[in-house]
Amino acid sequence: MRLFAFLAMLLPLWAPACTAFILHNGGRTFVGNNEDSWCVEGRVRFVPGEAGRLGAVYFSSWRGHPYLPWTDQLGMNEVGLVFDGLTVQPMDVAPSPGKPPLEFNALTNRMLEQCHDVPEAVAFLRKHDRILLHQSMIFLADAQGRYAVVQNDTILLGDEPYFAVGNWRLARDTDMDAIPIPRLQQGRTLLEAGVAPTVDGAWSVLEGMKSCRKFLGNGTFFSTLFEPDSGLVHLAFYHDYEHRITFDLHAELRKGAHTLDLPALFPPNKAYQALQAYRTPFHQRWLFQGLMACGVAAVLWGLILGVWVLMNGLRRIRRLPVRTSWPLVVAGLGLVTLVGLVAVLLTLEKVFYFGLGDVHPALASLPYFLLVVAVVLILRAHRYRSKRWPLLPALALLLPALAGCAYWGFFLPH
Repeated sequence: MRLFAFLAMLLPLWAPACTAFILHNGGRTFVGNNEDSWCVEGRVRFVPGEAGRLGAVYFSSWRGHPYLPWTDQLGMNEVGLVFDGLTVQPMDVAPSPGKPPLEFNALTNRMLEQCHDVPEAVAFLRKHDRILLHQSMIFLADAQGRYAVVQNDTILLGDEPYFAVGNWRLARDTDMDAIPIPRLQQGRTLLEAGVAPTVDGAWSVLEGMKSCRKFLGNGTFFSTLFEPDSGLVHLAFYHDYEHRITFDLHAELRKGAHTLDLPALFPPNKAYQALQAYRTPFHQRWLFQGLMACGVAAVLWGLILGVWVLMNGLRRIRRLPVRTSWPLVVAGLGLVTLVGLVAVLLTLEKVFYFGLGDVHPALASLPYFLLVVAVVLILRAHRYRSKRWPLLPALALLLPALAGCAYWGFFLPH
Protein backbone atom coordinates (compact mmCIF):
# COMPACT_ATOMS: atom_id res chain seq x y z
CA MET A 1 0.00 0.00 0.00
CA ARG A 2 2.93 2.33 0.56
CA LEU A 3 3.82 1.93 -3.11
CA PHE A 4 0.48 3.36 -4.22
CA ALA A 5 0.70 6.21 -1.70
CA PHE A 6 4.17 7.01 -2.99
CA LEU A 7 2.98 6.99 -6.61
CA ALA A 8 0.04 9.24 -5.75
CA MET A 9 2.41 11.84 -4.37
CA LEU A 10 5.15 11.42 -6.96
CA LEU A 11 3.26 11.46 -10.26
CA PRO A 12 1.76 14.68 -11.61
CA LEU A 13 -1.91 15.21 -10.87
CA TRP A 14 -3.37 16.56 -14.06
CA ALA A 15 -6.04 19.21 -13.80
CA PRO A 16 -7.82 21.61 -16.14
CA ALA A 17 -5.97 24.86 -16.86
CA CYS A 18 -6.48 27.80 -14.46
CA THR A 19 -6.31 31.39 -15.63
CA ALA A 20 -5.63 34.72 -13.91
CA PHE A 21 -5.24 38.35 -14.92
CA ILE A 22 -4.69 41.88 -13.65
CA LEU A 23 -6.39 44.97 -15.08
CA HIS A 24 -5.14 48.41 -13.97
CA ASN A 25 -6.80 51.37 -15.65
CA GLY A 26 -8.47 54.65 -14.71
CA GLY A 27 -7.10 54.49 -11.19
CA ARG A 28 -8.77 51.13 -10.50
CA THR A 29 -7.22 47.68 -10.19
CA PHE A 30 -8.91 44.30 -10.63
CA VAL A 31 -7.31 40.90 -10.18
CA GLY A 32 -9.31 37.95 -11.49
CA ASN A 33 -8.92 34.20 -11.29
CA ASN A 34 -10.71 31.15 -12.65
CA GLU A 35 -9.86 28.21 -10.40
CA ASP A 36 -10.37 25.17 -12.61
CA SER A 37 -10.37 21.78 -10.95
CA TRP A 38 -12.41 18.64 -10.27
CA CYS A 39 -12.61 19.42 -6.56
CA VAL A 40 -15.94 18.85 -4.82
CA GLU A 41 -15.34 20.91 -1.69
CA GLY A 42 -14.22 24.50 -1.21
CA ARG A 43 -14.01 27.03 1.57
CA VAL A 44 -13.40 30.72 2.22
CA ARG A 45 -11.22 31.37 5.25
CA PHE A 46 -10.88 34.78 6.93
CA VAL A 47 -7.82 35.17 9.19
CA PRO A 48 -7.53 38.48 11.11
CA GLY A 49 -4.09 39.93 11.66
CA GLU A 50 -2.51 39.83 15.10
CA ALA A 51 0.92 40.28 16.66
CA GLY A 52 2.08 42.44 13.76
CA ARG A 53 0.69 40.14 11.05
CA LEU A 54 -1.67 41.28 8.32
CA GLY A 55 -5.13 39.80 8.04
CA ALA A 56 -6.16 37.99 4.87
CA VAL A 57 -8.77 35.90 3.09
CA TYR A 58 -7.83 32.52 1.59
CA PHE A 59 -9.72 30.38 -0.90
CA SER A 60 -9.12 26.66 -0.57
CA SER A 61 -10.32 23.53 -2.30
CA TRP A 62 -10.14 19.79 -1.73
CA ARG A 63 -10.73 16.81 -4.00
CA GLY A 64 -11.51 14.30 -1.27
CA HIS A 65 -8.29 12.43 -2.05
CA PRO A 66 -6.99 10.72 1.14
CA TYR A 67 -3.38 11.72 0.46
CA LEU A 68 -3.96 15.32 -0.66
CA PRO A 69 -4.68 18.00 1.98
CA TRP A 70 -6.70 21.18 1.74
CA THR A 71 -4.69 23.74 -0.21
CA ASP A 72 -4.99 27.54 -0.18
CA GLN A 73 -5.15 28.26 -3.89
CA LEU A 74 -5.25 32.05 -3.70
CA GLY A 75 -5.89 34.94 -1.37
CA MET A 76 -5.63 38.66 -0.60
CA ASN A 77 -4.45 40.48 2.51
CA GLU A 78 -5.97 43.59 4.04
CA VAL A 79 -3.57 45.98 2.24
CA GLY A 80 -4.36 44.56 -1.19
CA LEU A 81 -1.59 42.07 -1.97
CA VAL A 82 -3.03 39.18 -4.00
CA PHE A 83 -1.49 35.80 -4.75
CA ASP A 84 -2.65 32.93 -6.94
CA GLY A 85 -0.99 29.55 -7.35
CA LEU A 86 -1.01 27.86 -10.75
CA THR A 87 0.28 24.48 -11.84
CA VAL A 88 2.96 24.63 -14.57
CA GLN A 89 5.27 22.22 -16.36
CA PRO A 90 7.68 20.63 -13.85
CA MET A 91 11.30 21.73 -13.64
CA ASP A 92 14.09 20.70 -11.28
CA VAL A 93 16.44 23.31 -9.84
CA ALA A 94 19.41 23.08 -7.50
CA PRO A 95 18.87 23.91 -3.82
CA SER A 96 19.75 27.40 -2.60
CA PRO A 97 22.15 26.90 0.35
CA GLY A 98 21.33 28.99 3.40
CA LYS A 99 17.75 29.71 2.32
CA PRO A 100 14.90 27.89 4.08
CA PRO A 101 12.54 25.86 1.83
CA LEU A 102 8.81 26.06 2.58
CA GLU A 103 5.93 24.12 1.10
CA PHE A 104 3.40 26.12 -0.90
CA ASN A 105 0.83 26.88 1.82
CA ALA A 106 3.40 28.01 4.39
CA LEU A 107 5.25 30.13 1.83
CA THR A 108 2.22 32.00 0.52
CA ASN A 109 0.49 32.41 3.89
CA ARG A 110 3.57 33.89 5.55
CA MET A 111 3.99 36.16 2.56
CA LEU A 112 0.48 37.60 2.94
CA GLU A 113 0.96 37.99 6.69
CA GLN A 114 4.13 40.08 6.26
CA CYS A 115 4.15 41.84 2.88
CA HIS A 116 2.32 44.97 1.73
CA ASP A 117 2.90 44.95 -2.01
CA VAL A 118 4.55 43.08 -4.89
CA PRO A 119 8.11 44.42 -4.31
CA GLU A 120 8.00 43.33 -0.66
CA ALA A 121 6.53 39.95 -1.61
CA VAL A 122 9.23 39.34 -4.22
CA ALA A 123 11.92 40.31 -1.72
CA PHE A 124 10.37 37.89 0.81
CA LEU A 125 10.30 35.06 -1.73
CA ARG A 126 13.91 35.69 -2.75
CA LYS A 127 14.94 34.99 0.85
CA HIS A 128 13.50 31.48 0.62
CA ASP A 129 14.55 28.43 -1.35
CA ARG A 130 11.90 28.05 -4.04
CA ILE A 131 12.92 24.47 -4.85
CA LEU A 132 9.49 23.21 -3.76
CA LEU A 133 7.84 25.22 -6.53
CA HIS A 134 8.77 22.29 -8.75
CA GLN A 135 5.47 22.23 -10.62
CA SER A 136 3.81 25.49 -9.62
CA MET A 137 4.18 29.23 -9.90
CA ILE A 138 2.89 32.15 -7.86
CA PHE A 139 1.15 35.06 -9.57
CA LEU A 140 1.28 38.26 -7.50
CA ALA A 141 -0.56 41.57 -7.90
CA ASP A 142 -1.16 44.66 -5.76
CA ALA A 143 -3.35 47.76 -5.59
CA GLN A 144 -0.82 49.83 -7.57
CA GLY A 145 -1.18 47.55 -10.59
CA ARG A 146 2.20 45.88 -10.18
CA TYR A 147 2.46 42.16 -10.78
CA ALA A 148 5.02 39.36 -10.67
CA VAL A 149 5.30 35.74 -11.78
CA VAL A 150 7.44 33.72 -9.36
CA GLN A 151 8.76 30.30 -10.37
CA ASN A 152 11.53 28.16 -8.92
CA ASP A 153 13.95 29.30 -11.63
CA THR A 154 12.62 32.71 -12.73
CA ILE A 155 10.95 35.86 -11.36
CA LEU A 156 9.23 38.15 -13.85
CA LEU A 157 8.06 41.67 -12.88
CA GLY A 158 5.72 44.07 -14.65
CA ASP A 159 3.34 47.01 -14.31
CA GLU A 160 1.58 47.13 -17.68
CA PRO A 161 -2.13 48.04 -17.73
CA TYR A 162 -3.07 44.38 -18.12
CA PHE A 163 -1.48 40.94 -17.96
CA ALA A 164 -2.87 37.41 -18.01
CA VAL A 165 -1.38 34.01 -17.18
CA GLY A 166 -2.36 30.36 -17.40
CA ASN A 167 -0.79 27.01 -16.59
CA TRP A 168 2.36 27.64 -18.61
CA ARG A 169 5.94 28.02 -17.39
CA LEU A 170 7.21 31.45 -18.43
CA ALA A 171 10.68 32.71 -19.33
CA ARG A 172 11.87 36.22 -20.09
CA ASP A 173 11.63 35.54 -23.82
CA THR A 174 8.31 33.63 -23.81
CA ASP A 175 6.08 34.54 -26.74
CA MET A 176 2.77 35.01 -24.93
CA ASP A 177 0.85 34.83 -28.21
CA ALA A 178 2.20 31.33 -28.83
CA ILE A 179 1.03 29.77 -25.53
CA PRO A 180 -1.37 26.96 -26.58
CA ILE A 181 -4.14 27.69 -24.05
CA PRO A 182 -7.18 28.96 -26.00
CA ARG A 183 -8.99 30.37 -22.97
CA LEU A 184 -5.92 32.31 -21.92
CA GLN A 185 -5.64 33.78 -25.41
CA GLN A 186 -9.36 34.64 -25.33
CA GLY A 187 -8.81 36.62 -22.14
CA ARG A 188 -5.74 38.35 -23.53
CA THR A 189 -7.70 39.31 -26.64
CA LEU A 190 -10.46 40.85 -24.54
CA LEU A 191 -7.96 42.80 -22.43
CA GLU A 192 -6.09 44.01 -25.49
CA ALA A 193 -9.32 45.16 -27.14
CA GLY A 194 -10.10 47.16 -24.03
CA VAL A 195 -12.64 46.52 -21.30
CA ALA A 196 -14.12 49.06 -18.95
CA PRO A 197 -12.27 49.30 -15.61
CA THR A 198 -15.42 48.25 -13.78
CA VAL A 199 -16.64 45.15 -12.01
CA ASP A 200 -18.77 44.15 -14.99
CA GLY A 201 -15.89 44.78 -17.39
CA ALA A 202 -13.54 42.60 -15.37
CA TRP A 203 -16.19 39.88 -15.03
CA SER A 204 -16.53 39.80 -18.81
CA VAL A 205 -12.86 38.78 -19.00
CA LEU A 206 -13.34 36.05 -16.40
CA GLU A 207 -16.37 34.72 -18.21
CA GLY A 208 -14.44 34.69 -21.47
CA MET A 209 -11.73 32.59 -19.81
CA LYS A 210 -14.04 30.10 -18.06
CA SER A 211 -14.08 26.35 -18.65
CA CYS A 212 -17.27 24.32 -19.09
CA ARG A 213 -16.92 20.95 -20.79
CA LYS A 214 -19.63 18.72 -22.23
CA PHE A 215 -18.79 15.79 -19.97
CA LEU A 216 -20.58 16.52 -16.65
CA GLY A 217 -20.32 20.25 -17.37
CA ASN A 218 -17.06 20.18 -15.41
CA GLY A 219 -14.50 22.97 -15.48
CA THR A 220 -14.17 26.19 -13.49
CA PHE A 221 -14.81 25.37 -9.83
CA PHE A 222 -14.97 28.99 -8.66
CA SER A 223 -14.01 32.45 -9.86
CA THR A 224 -12.75 35.39 -7.82
CA LEU A 225 -12.45 39.07 -8.65
CA PHE A 226 -10.41 41.14 -6.19
CA GLU A 227 -10.44 44.91 -5.88
CA PRO A 228 -7.22 45.31 -3.90
CA ASP A 229 -7.54 49.08 -3.48
CA SER A 230 -10.93 48.78 -1.72
CA GLY A 231 -10.71 45.30 -0.17
CA LEU A 232 -13.77 44.02 -2.02
CA VAL A 233 -13.84 40.37 -3.07
CA HIS A 234 -16.37 39.18 -5.65
CA LEU A 235 -17.06 35.48 -5.98
CA ALA A 236 -18.88 33.21 -8.44
CA PHE A 237 -19.26 29.43 -8.20
CA TYR A 238 -18.93 26.67 -10.79
CA HIS A 239 -18.88 28.88 -13.91
CA ASP A 240 -22.26 30.41 -13.05
CA TYR A 241 -21.73 34.15 -13.43
CA GLU A 242 -25.39 35.03 -12.97
CA HIS A 243 -25.17 34.48 -9.21
CA ARG A 244 -22.32 36.45 -7.65
CA ILE A 245 -21.64 37.51 -4.08
CA THR A 246 -19.33 40.16 -2.65
CA PHE A 247 -17.33 40.28 0.58
CA ASP A 248 -15.88 43.37 2.21
CA LEU A 249 -12.58 41.96 3.50
CA HIS A 250 -12.17 44.58 6.23
CA ALA A 251 -15.71 43.99 7.55
CA GLU A 252 -15.21 40.21 7.51
CA LEU A 253 -11.91 40.44 9.39
CA ARG A 254 -13.60 42.49 12.13
CA LYS A 255 -15.86 39.47 12.75
CA GLY A 256 -12.84 37.44 13.81
CA ALA A 257 -11.48 34.22 12.34
CA HIS A 258 -14.16 32.25 10.50
CA THR A 259 -14.50 29.80 7.65
CA LEU A 260 -17.36 29.52 5.16
CA ASP A 261 -18.36 26.54 3.04
CA LEU A 262 -17.97 27.88 -0.49
CA PRO A 263 -20.62 25.82 -2.35
CA ALA A 264 -23.18 26.54 0.40
CA LEU A 265 -22.95 30.27 -0.36
CA PHE A 266 -24.70 29.76 -3.71
CA PRO A 267 -28.03 28.37 -4.94
CA PRO A 268 -28.16 24.75 -6.19
CA ASN A 269 -26.11 24.23 -9.33
CA LYS A 270 -27.05 21.25 -11.52
CA ALA A 271 -23.60 20.97 -13.10
CA TYR A 272 -21.95 20.93 -9.67
CA GLN A 273 -24.44 18.37 -8.39
CA ALA A 274 -23.56 16.14 -11.35
CA LEU A 275 -19.88 16.41 -10.44
CA GLN A 276 -20.64 15.54 -6.82
CA ALA A 277 -22.62 12.48 -7.90
CA TYR A 278 -19.81 11.22 -10.14
CA ARG A 279 -17.74 8.79 -8.07
CA THR A 280 -13.98 8.71 -8.56
CA PRO A 281 -11.15 7.66 -6.21
CA PHE A 282 -10.12 11.32 -6.06
CA HIS A 283 -13.49 12.25 -4.54
CA GLN A 284 -14.23 9.19 -2.40
CA ARG A 285 -11.83 7.87 0.21
CA TRP A 286 -13.47 4.45 0.26
CA LEU A 287 -13.07 4.11 -3.47
CA PHE A 288 -9.42 5.15 -3.42
CA GLN A 289 -8.68 2.73 -0.60
CA GLY A 290 -10.74 -0.01 -2.27
CA LEU A 291 -8.78 0.32 -5.50
CA MET A 292 -5.54 0.34 -3.55
CA ALA A 293 -6.57 -2.86 -1.75
CA CYS A 294 -7.57 -4.40 -5.10
CA GLY A 295 -4.13 -3.61 -6.52
CA VAL A 296 -2.34 -5.10 -3.52
CA ALA A 297 -4.51 -8.24 -3.63
CA ALA A 298 -3.83 -8.57 -7.37
CA VAL A 299 -0.08 -8.44 -6.73
CA LEU A 300 -0.30 -11.11 -4.02
CA TRP A 301 -2.54 -13.52 -5.95
CA GLY A 302 -0.52 -12.95 -9.11
CA LEU A 303 2.61 -14.02 -7.22
CA ILE A 304 0.85 -17.14 -5.97
CA LEU A 305 -0.26 -18.04 -9.49
CA GLY A 306 3.28 -17.42 -10.75
CA VAL A 307 4.71 -19.81 -8.16
CA TRP A 308 2.01 -22.34 -9.09
CA VAL A 309 2.91 -22.17 -12.77
CA LEU A 310 6.61 -22.53 -11.92
CA MET A 311 5.93 -25.59 -9.78
CA ASN A 312 3.85 -27.08 -12.61
CA GLY A 313 6.82 -26.61 -14.90
CA LEU A 314 9.12 -28.39 -12.46
CA ARG A 315 6.63 -31.25 -12.05
CA ARG A 316 6.36 -31.54 -15.82
CA ILE A 317 10.15 -31.84 -16.11
CA ARG A 318 10.04 -34.64 -13.55
CA ARG A 319 7.19 -36.27 -15.51
CA LEU A 320 4.73 -35.93 -12.62
CA PRO A 321 1.00 -35.27 -13.14
CA VAL A 322 0.16 -31.53 -13.24
CA ARG A 323 -2.87 -29.30 -13.70
CA THR A 324 -3.28 -27.32 -16.92
CA SER A 325 -1.19 -24.17 -16.60
CA TRP A 326 -2.48 -21.92 -19.34
CA PRO A 327 -5.59 -20.70 -17.42
CA LEU A 328 -3.30 -19.70 -14.56
CA VAL A 329 -1.06 -17.83 -16.98
CA VAL A 330 -4.06 -16.01 -18.44
CA ALA A 331 -5.28 -15.10 -14.95
CA GLY A 332 -1.79 -13.89 -14.03
CA LEU A 333 -1.58 -11.68 -17.12
CA GLY A 334 -4.97 -10.24 -16.25
CA LEU A 335 -3.83 -9.44 -12.72
CA VAL A 336 -0.62 -7.78 -13.98
CA THR A 337 -2.76 -5.63 -16.28
CA LEU A 338 -5.11 -4.85 -13.41
CA VAL A 339 -2.22 -3.64 -11.25
CA GLY A 340 -1.08 -1.31 -14.02
CA LEU A 341 -4.60 0.02 -14.51
CA VAL A 342 -5.06 0.63 -10.78
CA ALA A 343 -1.78 2.57 -10.69
CA VAL A 344 -3.07 4.81 -13.49
CA LEU A 345 -6.46 5.29 -11.82
CA LEU A 346 -4.90 6.30 -8.51
CA THR A 347 -2.44 8.81 -9.95
CA LEU A 348 -3.98 10.40 -13.05
CA GLU A 349 -7.27 12.12 -12.31
CA LYS A 350 -7.72 13.31 -15.89
CA VAL A 351 -8.57 9.80 -17.15
CA PHE A 352 -11.97 9.96 -15.41
CA TYR A 353 -12.92 12.97 -17.52
CA PHE A 354 -11.00 12.53 -20.78
CA GLY A 355 -10.57 8.74 -20.90
CA LEU A 356 -7.51 6.49 -20.75
CA GLY A 357 -6.58 7.16 -24.36
CA ASP A 358 -5.95 10.82 -23.56
CA VAL A 359 -2.88 9.72 -21.56
CA HIS A 360 -1.67 7.18 -24.14
CA PRO A 361 -3.58 5.28 -26.85
CA ALA A 362 -2.30 1.96 -25.52
CA LEU A 363 -4.00 2.53 -22.15
CA ALA A 364 -7.41 2.59 -23.81
CA SER A 365 -7.00 -1.13 -24.62
CA LEU A 366 -6.49 -2.22 -20.98
CA PRO A 367 -10.20 -2.52 -20.05
CA TYR A 368 -10.87 -4.56 -23.20
CA PHE A 369 -8.00 -6.92 -22.40
CA LEU A 370 -9.32 -7.37 -18.86
CA LEU A 371 -12.77 -8.09 -20.29
CA VAL A 372 -11.37 -10.81 -22.59
CA VAL A 373 -9.44 -12.36 -19.68
CA ALA A 374 -12.56 -12.36 -17.49
CA VAL A 375 -14.65 -14.03 -20.19
CA VAL A 376 -12.00 -16.74 -20.73
CA LEU A 377 -11.77 -17.42 -17.00
CA ILE A 378 -15.55 -17.57 -16.60
CA LEU A 379 -15.88 -20.07 -19.45
CA ARG A 380 -13.01 -22.16 -18.09
CA ALA A 381 -14.41 -22.16 -14.55
CA HIS A 382 -17.87 -23.10 -15.81
CA ARG A 383 -16.56 -26.02 -17.89
CA TYR A 384 -14.12 -27.44 -15.33
CA ARG A 385 -15.79 -26.78 -11.99
CA SER A 386 -13.43 -28.99 -10.02
CA LYS A 387 -10.45 -26.94 -11.22
CA ARG A 388 -11.96 -23.48 -10.96
CA TRP A 389 -11.01 -22.45 -7.45
CA PRO A 390 -7.57 -20.99 -8.39
CA LEU A 391 -9.37 -18.77 -10.92
CA LEU A 392 -12.10 -17.47 -8.61
CA PRO A 393 -9.92 -14.99 -6.66
CA ALA A 394 -8.72 -13.49 -9.95
CA LEU A 395 -12.32 -13.13 -11.13
CA ALA A 396 -13.29 -11.59 -7.80
CA LEU A 397 -10.73 -8.85 -8.48
CA LEU A 398 -11.34 -8.40 -12.20
CA LEU A 399 -15.15 -8.16 -12.19
CA PRO A 400 -15.45 -5.11 -9.84
CA ALA A 401 -12.66 -3.40 -11.80
CA LEU A 402 -14.56 -4.03 -15.05
CA ALA A 403 -17.72 -2.62 -13.46
CA GLY A 404 -15.76 0.51 -12.58
CA CYS A 405 -14.40 0.77 -16.12
CA ALA A 406 -17.94 0.59 -17.47
CA TYR A 407 -19.14 3.26 -15.01
CA TRP A 408 -16.27 5.61 -15.90
CA GLY A 409 -16.92 5.21 -19.60
CA PHE A 410 -13.66 3.47 -20.51
CA PHE A 411 -15.46 1.15 -22.94
CA LEU A 412 -17.01 4.11 -24.74
CA PRO A 413 -15.42 7.48 -25.54
CA HIS A 414 -16.25 10.41 -23.25
